[in-house]
Amino acid sequence: MKNIFLAITLLSINLISCQTYPLNTSPSDIPNNAYIKDINNELDKFVGLWKGNWNGKTVYLDLRKVKDYYSIPGGTHPYYKDRILGERKIINANGVVEIDRIANFGVDGAEFSGMSKSIKPPGRDRLLFSPKNMCRKMATLDITSLTSTQMTLHFEYLPSVIDENCIHNAYVEQHGDFPINFPKDIILTKQ
Repeated sequence: MKNIFLAITLLSINLISCQTYPLNTSPSDIPNNAYIKDINNELDKFVGLWKGNWNGKTVYLDLRKVKDYYSIPGGTHPYYKDRILGERKIINANGVVEIDRIANFGVDGAEFSGMSKSIKPPGRDRLLFSPKNMCRKMATLDITSLTSTQMTLHFEYLPSVIDENCIHNAYVEQHGDFPINFPKDIILTKQ
């Protein structure tokens, strides 16, 4: 009898810890260690290697679906969630690789993350862009159109605090922008 009770208890604990919920579920509505999963494969349409041209440069964007670990600030309420992470590669007109973060793609510190819905304009899919070594400057990439083979992105900076010690301040003063090396608008084709 003790063994049956123990088996039922262990099975119940295992089932609770493995509960899955759809992507639109709020983390506050799930138990610890639950999994907010892409049950309906909503993220799959974004996954892949995308390629486009901009000012004579070739832009590659590698987007992958990953199961990521989260917790509420303070390390409480741990859970897992499927999301999109991405990296980029930029090759100039002379064939020189200016940026290649795809070669060392990793889930920690990926430059692109998401997918979320924009508020303005409402309902667009959106990626967050956190370019490295840009003094915590961040932007959004709104997906303005998407088919199975093409995606159009629109870049917009997010409001941010001015960092007086930023290594790019002189460049920004001279050019009026950060040296992010990413287009404001681009059409990408799935490879």
